[in-house]
Amino acid sequence: MAAIFKKYFDPVKTKVRSSYINSPVGLMFDLIEAKTGVESAVVAIGLVAILATHLVFGWCNDYLCNLIGLAYGTYASSMAILLSNSDVNRNGAYQADDVSQFWYKGEMSREDAIDLLKTKPPGTFLIRDSQGFPGSYDLAVKVDTLPSGIHSEPDAVSCDGLVRHHLIERTSTGHVRLKGYPNEPDFDNLSALVYQHTITALNLPIKLILPTVDIAEDFHPMTDQQQESKKLVIKDLLEKGAACNVVYLNNVDVEALSDEMAVAKALNDTFENAEYLQATVVHFKVSNTGITLIDLKKKLFSKRHFPKEYVTYCGLDYETDRFWTYKYNDLEMLPYAKCFGFVSKKSNDTEYSQSENKCHIFVEIDPSQPSTSIVNFVSKVMIGSMHV
Repeated sequence: MAAIFKKYFDPVKTKVRSSYINSPVGLMFDLIEAKTGVESAVVAIGLVAILATHLVFGWCNDYLCNLIGLAYGTYASSMAILLSNSDVNRNGAYQADDVSQFWYKGEMSREDAIDLLKTKPPGTFLIRDSQGFPGSYDLAVKVDTLPSGIHSEPDAVSCDGLVRHHLIERTSTGHVRLKGYPNEPDFDNLSALVYQHTITALNLPIKLILPTVDIAEDFHPMTDQQQESKKLVIKDLLEKGAACNVVYLNNVDVEALSDEMAVAKALNDTFENAEYLQATVVHFKVSNTGITLIDLKKKLFSKRHFPKEYVTYCGLDYETDRFWTYKYNDLEMLPYAKCFGFVSKKSNDTEYSQSENKCHIFVEIDPSQPSTSIVNFVSKVMIGSMHV
């Protein structure tokens, strides 16, 4: 059927297309062709045929319109099937799929992803399975400059900060998309998402660069000796303890949540209620016994201690472009500051009687002690096995 239509329609299509090319109507038909894959001339012929049937045959047009619509639909559907493979090639997603083994590192940890990417050129990226959001993915990409509002840090930390993370969520229809951006399109698969973002950055801070070789080929995990040396350093740090000042913003019941999802829930609640919060500056100390908070203004409490075995997770705000900008009259705040939080199991205190877990939310106030450094210290040093 498709071959028959093609034989007789080709000359007609050529003449029809020449009649509207470069006109506003032509632009409309070209847009339909781009969206559907059906040639614009075929769209024009179908519309004209149905309109002519209506004008000429009047009352009997229903039957003829249906007949023409059936023939037109058969041709369009057949052409769509014949062109399906070329459509895939034309959209270029196959290019990303062909090298997916170079950029998809499902089981790689967040820490290893940072170590791998921080020495790579801007635009280098990888996608790994999210450990906090089952079924979702973490897109880690090296950027050329720190985001607005992020202050300069020591070289090593600055390199870490140049690796940005974006959550890729799976939609109810089975598609994938970047989380947190309403204007981001849905994609059939990761390869399609990757390819589109190699053409235009959209909401990413930089366009992705498709790898031509395995970016992890020369990457080697730490040796046993290096791991043992790191353990000794960690032990020394814990014995001495480390502390800094941060602003305590909020604590949120997160029920049974105990990881990234708990922090995400608590952060959303905190940002939504920013103007109603009673924030205070606290001395945040991490040691081998746990986390100790001292309210320097004694505004909300005097001192709180969270035993090490009660702290299950510590993490940053996963929305990489979201910063705390709300100001409090009695506190000195950074103009753009990054939030973080830790999750603690309930204790025997009455405060925890109604919730299994609570997430405590903070915001950085000292440029020399950024949230990234605090979270890395708590996660790597105190919790140990947690992925930041």
